Amino acid sequence: MTTADKCELCGNPVDLHDRHVRFANPDPIVDAHEILASDVWMSHADANSSVMMQVNHIGAFVRALLPVHLTAGHTITFGVWVGIHPDDLRRVFDTWWSAGYKDLVVDGMLANSIEPWGLLATPVRLSVLDPDHTPYCVDSVDDRLRSVLTDEWDHELVLSALP
Repeated sequence: MTTADKCELCGNPVDLHDRHVRFANPDPIVDAHEILASDVWMSHADANSSVMMQVNHIGAFVRALLPVHLTAGHTITFGVWVGIHPDDLRRVFDTWWSAGYKDLVVDGMLANSIEPWGLLATPVRLSVLDPDHTPYCVDSVDDRLRSVLTDEWDHELVLSALP
């Protein structure tokens, strides 16, 4: 690795700084002891490729992007699941593949723990910023999550908490 491939601040490879971390499932699904296939509905063939899912007795979920701005101009984007009210799932589904998708706004609760902050079950607002992407986490009534979304974070702190 050349010096040009290393971060000047921390010495780690630069390609580790701007990346996407995608959660395969919402934490409540991971933590469930046993889920029957008949209890699960997904928008696509599996959880990793799905943008929506509903699991009986657990909840309804939608995919979202949660960007975290790091020092030195880097960004880690988490592909998270957000728990939404089951009544909102039909509206989200009907809107997702329509011209109205660009105007989609939905409120929910983070369904993944984001290290180093945690934030599981924290309220979050989603909005479509780019019609070619899943919605983005854009705001929260929770000051901690609002700070994660708007502040610049020490990249060593965040990178060291990633799997």
